[in-house]
Amino acid sequence: MEHTKIYWLHGSPKRFEVLKRRKAQAPPMRPSQESLNAIYLTPDIGFALACAIGSKENRIEVNHFQKTIRFENPHEVDPEKVIYIYFVDPSNIPDERKVWIDQWQIAINMDEIIPVKAESYKASEISKYYRILNNCNFNKKNNGLYF
Repeated sequence: MEHTKIYWLHGSPKRFEVLKRRKAQAPPMRPSQESLNAIYLTPDIGFALACAIGSKENRIEVNHFQKTIRFENPHEVDPEKVIYIYFVDPSNIPDERKVWIDQWQIAINMDEIIPVKAESYKASEISKYYRILNNCNFNKKNNGLYF
């Protein structure tokens, strides 16, 4: 029986050789753990893609249960834009450095992580994982929400 390797993922619009910690910008009304100075990873490739597409200028709302996403400024999403997913081996991260935010987010309290590999995707691939709700009003009260 072949063993499938499990990776945790990091999505970014930028290409890196090394992932570095940075202060996250959590929306208001979200847990303080979502704004740590850490490297954030997820076991979910759809959520990694969403994080790579979202930005301060174009915040996102993700509903993990209904598998929907909406963008604050959907007209600014370029479906041809190249984004990057970084693959990290969780067995190389000491348990005491892992802060589980929820089942989709793990904050890693390390200065740097060298990914096992990086793959490029087009932003349009988000539609394989989420239904895009562009016809809905973005929830400005919450400044974007991951739920």
